[in-house]
Amino acid sequence: MTKLKRLGVIATAGLLALGAALAAETLLSIPSLHERVTDVTGTLTSLQTASLDATLAALEQRKGAQVAVLMVPTTAPETIEQYATRVFDVWKLGRKNVDDGVLIVVAKNDRRVRVEVAYGLEGAIPDAAAFRIAHEYMTPKFRSGDFAGGIAAGVDMLTHLIDEEPLPPPPKNAQTQRAQGAPIPEPWWSPVQFLVGLLFGGVFGVIVVLFLSRPRIYAFVLGRVPERARTFAIGVINAIPLALLMRHPMAALGAMAAGSSLSAIAGLSKAPRRSRRGGGGWSSGGGSSDSGSSGSSSSSSGGGFSGGGGSSGGGGASDSW
Repeated sequence: MTKLKRLGVIATAGLLALGAALAAETLLSIPSLHERVTDVTGTLTSLQTASLDATLAALEQRKGAQVAVLMVPTTAPETIEQYATRVFDVWKLGRKNVDDGVLIVVAKNDRRVRVEVAYGLEGAIPDAAAFRIAHEYMTPKFRSGDFAGGIAAGVDMLTHLIDEEPLPPPPKNAQTQRAQGAPIPEPWWSPVQFLVGLLFGGVFGVIVVLFLSRPRIYAFVLGRVPERARTFAIGVINAIPLALLMRHPMAALGAMAAGSSLSAIAGLSKAPRRSRRGGGGWSSGGGSSDSGSSGSSSSSSGGGFSGGGGSSGGGGASDSW
């Protein structure tokens, strides 16, 4: 290759690079995405913009899909299709891995409108539906100068189609759950839960105490538990059903306190012993009655409890609702 040809190739490449750079510099800039409705032409009033934004925000909260509106004077030197694609790539409308975004671009001076649909909504808004929305609902109003009405009509039709599409539900934050009346978890130290556990634990504790007053059952359940820890163990046994039912640590603690207190009052820190009397009965006392006397035991013919007390145990179990 001669030196002249080499210089010609270099000059051509330089001109092409310069032309590409100049073309890139003249492309219409893309506004930053701060609102669902962006009007750089100043055509829409603040009230019209707020109304459209409220409709699109409600759709996003309800379905998760994102719809945005961009109104510009012109998209030159690009076509509206090229410009809409570039805006969509920068704004990244829709949820990640769901791709449920829609962009409406209105080029006012070009008298062109584009409805750009992401992959995730192509089933709900195919090309034919997007064309019909632009052609039948939007451009007739644009011709008469009603840009707000045309955009609102297009948004209404898009909203209708997206509402019928089975999309993954949007995530709900704590504020949304409270607004919808969802229950707010109580703190672990809730005194209400402790009182509930104390009340129901007392009822269930009576059953547990009566059940463990039988020597054989007592020996089987608590025989290997140290005497000082038996009332605490009974409290733990009493708390298990409430812990499973209420799933709250303070409810379990209240039930445990009730069970331990009842077992201490009933004298179940020591094993109950059988005493022979007229009809038979059970006693947990340390003394034995004289074989020649009848009715000297503190128990009545129907059975009862007496004897020394014990202290309530401490501690509890934790869970969450």
